Amino acid sequence: MGMASIRSINHGGAVREAMPNSQMAKRLARLEAVQAVVLDIGRRAAHCKDLREFYRTVHAAVARLMSARSFFIALYDAPANGIRFAYRVDEKDDIPDPDTLFPLQPSHVSPTSMVIRSGKPLVIAREEILARNTQGRSWGAGAPAEHWIGMPLIGHDEAVFGAIVVQSYAPGFRYSEEDIALFGLMSEHVAEAVEHAQFAVRLERAIAERTERLESEIAERRHAEKLQRALYEISALSVKDIGLDAFYAGLHAVMGELMYARNFAVVLYEPTSGMVSFPYYADENDAKPPAEYRRPAGDGLTGFVMKTRAPQSVDQARFKELHAAGELVNVIGSLDFHVWMGAPLVYQDTMLGVVALQSYDPAIGYGEHDLKLLSFVADHIAAALSRKQADDALRAAHARMEAGRAKLQSTNDELRKTLTDLGLAQDELIRQEKLAGLGALVAGIAHEVNTPLGICVTAVSHLVEETLGIRRKLDEGGVSAADLGAHFDAVEEVLRILTSNTQRASGLIRSFKQVAVDQSSEDVREFALAEYIEDTLKSLRPKLKSTRHAIAVDCDPSLRVRSMPGALSQILTNLVINSLVHGFEGVPEGRIAIHARIDADALAIDYRDNGCGMDAESLKRLFDPFYTTKRGRGGSGLGANIVYNLVTRRLGGTIAADSVPGNGLHYAIRLPLTGPRDAVGH
Repeated sequence: MGMASIRSINHGGAVREAMPNSQMAKRLARLEAVQAVVLDIGRRAAHCKDLREFYRTVHAAVARLMSARSFFIALYDAPANGIRFAYRVDEKDDIPDPDTLFPLQPSHVSPTSMVIRSGKPLVIAREEILARNTQGRSWGAGAPAEHWIGMPLIGHDEAVFGAIVVQSYAPGFRYSEEDIALFGLMSEHVAEAVEHAQFAVRLERAIAERTERLESEIAERRHAEKLQRALYEISALSVKDIGLDAFYAGLHAVMGELMYARNFAVVLYEPTSGMVSFPYYADENDAKPPAEYRRPAGDGLTGFVMKTRAPQSVDQARFKELHAAGELVNVIGSLDFHVWMGAPLVYQDTMLGVVALQSYDPAIGYGEHDLKLLSFVADHIAAALSRKQADDALRAAHARMEAGRAKLQSTNDELRKTLTDLGLAQDELIRQEKLAGLGALVAGIAHEVNTPLGICVTAVSHLVEETLGIRRKLDEGGVSAADLGAHFDAVEEVLRILTSNTQRASGLIRSFKQVAVDQSSEDVREFALAEYIEDTLKSLRPKLKSTRHAIAVDCDPSLRVRSMPGALSQILTNLVINSLVHGFEGVPEGRIAIHARIDADALAIDYRDNGCGMDAESLKRLFDPFYTTKRGRGGSGLGANIVYNLVTRRLGGTIAADSVPGNGLHYAIRLPLTGPRDAVGH
């Protein structure tokens, strides 16, 4: 069976050649299996997270229809001019790594390369492969197949991005013409599904990366807020009317909010005596030294920090190195610490002392970030301790407070901007939904216009052949009256065909122009309602051709209304699409009824379908933005919301919906006869 015969059966048309009922039943069953496979591939592509799993699904789908024990999908990398075998199963040959890039061979070397380079299907038998090999022209790598079918994967931009191949090594096996036709048909759907799945994977990866960056930014912001709060508390401590003991205890608490600070000490340098004191000392193992205790400034770990005038982090390994080098002398306290960290307290180039932290727990350490943070905080502590620079410390605290306010204001501004962006994003989604409807209109009218224009091309070709034939007879001097009569009859028939089909195409284009202009504008005009409804439904016929669904319109042909035709077209389009996608899921023969009439002082439009209907909970949320029963399967959740906004805000009318599960959905729309602008203004 050829492709034309397959498609005619799929669309419900009659089979041209007679065949037994059993054979017809088998073919219909196979076509139904093809349809189920195509739908399954499309559904899986819509929410694909693992491309290789998706390719396995495609293989399994092909295997349901024909022998596919040896099967592969090769993807073409145009910038690298190479191919990757994204998925391969073979009875004889080794399976290559799917990430390995192979150079794209010339067409005469590889049948796969020929399919990709030419963009055309290729069917070869073992005899042809062996014939080429015996002639010294090796064609393809690996074991020669008994029968090999390759189909190009062509994207929406008409560019070939790969090939899908099925082959058999069984002796004497041949794929039937019907197998080849079905495999070609499936390759088109697989190409679309692979493109969709690749896009979904890239989109999910981009979202994951963006989410990770946002989480990192949030963590950094929280850390910055915590640091800002700690610095503010240190500044507040420096201006409080409290003693130094309370100041140091408050400082210890602040440090505990920033990092592990169970062991914390403040060491002050007395320049007149060259000694240091320990006004604050909290340690898990050692007791606080007496208040009068003093020792030389150069001793111990704190002495090493003051000599280097730099923050220091010392673990056991470094402690041993420094001690062996003579850098550490007279170290007091427990020496079994895991990490010790100290930063100098320096103000206006004057050494005031050291602030130190340490951990005895091997599971708790300090890193470079902690050392920098301690050094940063130590500078503020030094400023707070400097009594003779009290005014400068106050100004510094005020500056930090102002900086905090500025940052808070910046954060608030960002939040306001985020809310604005969310509103713009919602508007953009609605705009894209409307553009998608216009795109569907374009696709529909292109599909409709293609038929009459194709007939015109065929008729003109026939006329050219007739004209050339009569000219040859004229040149030979053998034209009879019968020849001229037959020629004129043919010309009249061609002209009749051209006239009827060009008029048909012209009418379609005229309808498309009017509906397209209306959908992209907000102009109010008077128009014939029944004719305009029919023009709008023409764009949706391609979506109905492959189904047994039908639409019936009941509207007085003489009824003319003054309104926004673009808004009305968008409303009808969204309602029909919702019925096809949501209402008729699992309904083999859907029926839509549209009834329009004048009711008192309003235009009443009743829209009904016999779909699966909705329960009470779903009906309550029908017009909510982003509510959809197809989440993750292509539903945006904006279709019914756009209808609601167009009816109530743009046209100044009302809309109500009622439904019972299993009994379809009914919309009751009432629009003012005064015109939408007058109604909105009122």
